[in-house]
Amino acid sequence: MAEQICPNCGCTIVDEGHEKEGVLYCCEPCATGGQCECGCCKIVEEEK
Repeated sequence: MAEQICPNCGCTIVDEGHEKEGVLYCCEPCATGGQCECGCCKIVEEEK
């Protein structure tokens, strides 16, 4: 099976993912417009 990518955050969908309106997302927050639970979208601030 081909690797599936979440259209919201771009991370790889593992297991079953979360489907909404026929589109497969990696987690429920991505499907509902929230913060991704996978930890791939955390904001990292650089120290000066």
